Amino acid sequence: MTMAIGRTGLLAGLAAAALLGACNRGGDTPKGQVVATVNGDDITIHELNSELAQARPPADVPRKTVEQVVLGRVVERKMLADVARDRKLDKNPDFILAERRLEDGLLVQALQADIAKKVPATTREAAEKYMEAHPDQFAQRKIYTIDQIQFLRPPQLPTLGLQKANTLAEVAQILTASKIEFRRNTATVDALTVNPGLISEIGKLQAKNAQELFMFADQPQGAPVPVMYVNHVTDTKVQPFTGEEAINAAQQLVHRDEVQKALVNSLTAFRAAAKDKIKYAAGYAPPPTPAAGATPAATAGAATVPAKTSAPAAQ
Repeated sequence: MTMAIGRTGLLAGLAAAALLGACNRGGDTPKGQVVATVNGDDITIHELNSELAQARPPADVPRKTVEQVVLGRVVERKMLADVARDRKLDKNPDFILAERRLEDGLLVQALQADIAKKVPATTREAAEKYMEAHPDQFAQRKIYTIDQIQFLRPPQLPTLGLQKANTLAEVAQILTASKIEFRRNTATVDALTVNPGLISEIGKLQAKNAQELFMFADQPQGAPVPVMYVNHVTDTKVQPFTGEEAINAAQQLVHRDEVQKALVNSLTAFRAAAKDKIKYAAGYAPPPTPAAGATPAATAGAATVPAKTSAPAAQ
């Protein structure tokens, strides 16, 4: 997570830093690796540099000014944290739970980063093989223009009758009659930036019937339920992507896939190792995993492509 520092923020930060500096006078001046102290707690240059790495100041602002503003914020944060501790707020049950959740999340991120950095860099040869296996992303890179309807998956999706719809207008009529809110817009799907499985399925559908609607599901972060996408391809362009830039992109794609595989494999191994150490109270165990190949009823309707593909962002 990064934090932006605008000019107004810089001015306010400098004023706060000056005020805090005035309140801190009279003690020993920090030396060496220590750039400030708050109630005897040292703030080191390493901690300041870590904070600076998260800042995004205007390019024309001198580094020293940015350092002063960011350090002032760190000092203020530590000062307020001390006040909270003095009030025993760190003993509050809600705080303890939030602290534990945050710590667990940071540890998981650190574990993921540790696993990812051990995945070898992708070779040029592996990238070229990937490009040959995925011509729709490179030599014959496809860019689809799609007319699209989006809506949150309702419980009655299998019985809506979407499989009878031949056009998006008919889909809209069915959703309107069922009082289901939806949004219709135009999306651009670049084969280079979405899941290859989605592009493969779109290609198969287009070869069979260019007018056929297709539907898939995705659950963006923050969405309460999966989002359904009903689509109609209105235009297809071929823009070849070749050369060194394409090879570099293929290396990144292959490496990303290898990192994902390493994370999934590690999670599977961790689950197996912890299986006998995890106990659930009656009624709290997670639901059984669906059998491989099972098709969720929620995808019934228009022709479907794999639900676990990235949804194209409307542009």
